[in-house]
Amino acid sequence: MVELENLNWFAGLSVERLSGISSACLQRAVDQGQRIMEQGDPGHTVLFVLSGQVLAVQWTQNGREIVYSDLGPGSAFGELSVISGTTRSLSLYARTACSLLEMPGHIFMQLVETEPTVRHAVMQTMVGRIHDLTARVQELTSLGVEDRLRAYLLRMALEQGGLQSGRILDNLPTHAEIANIVGANREAVSRGLATLNRKGIIESGRRFLRILQPDALLGPSS
Repeated sequence: MVELENLNWFAGLSVERLSGISSACLQRAVDQGQRIMEQGDPGHTVLFVLSGQVLAVQWTQNGREIVYSDLGPGSAFGELSVISGTTRSLSLYARTACSLLEMPGHIFMQLVETEPTVRHAVMQTMVGRIHDLTARVQELTSLGVEDRLRAYLLRMALEQGGLQSGRILDNLPTHAEIANIVGANREAVSRGLATLNRKGIIESGRRFLRILQPDALLGPSS
């Protein structure tokens, strides 16, 4: 489990400062499938994932779920609402059982205003999210489902330690969840994964996936 001192935003703070911050925060245990926050809720706190996986989603008017990100240990969410003083822009659900750390918004803003290392780390995170969203828009507008699947598996592998042959991807979402992430339907994702299996690029089963040909994830399908 990630601890407060291991969170990237607070890496440069002293033990005494971290102790004071920790005493002002609330640790929450969340069951799999539980709603953590709803789009439109007041945004008064910042939350950090200490363990488990969290999905950030939005619902369209016709009821379709769009997954914006799959957040793992060390990730933060809710800071945009605290900074802007607006309501939550996304809903959050526990994809697995999770442990969360909830920080009052005024504590977060105090850290941003008084601690240059925290401010710099928060800015880097925001810039990274903009880059990720830009890349995702490009994928959705220019790539087919199979190529979007390749790009998604590539990101998953890199996030989990590297793109080596034999890499097993842990905590793999369901086909329906992957479909919401890559902008497709569950059937198209199942067909795409089956195609990658037939080509020998991956080996997959129920909630299990091993990468066999890493280089094949780097280029478009032929």
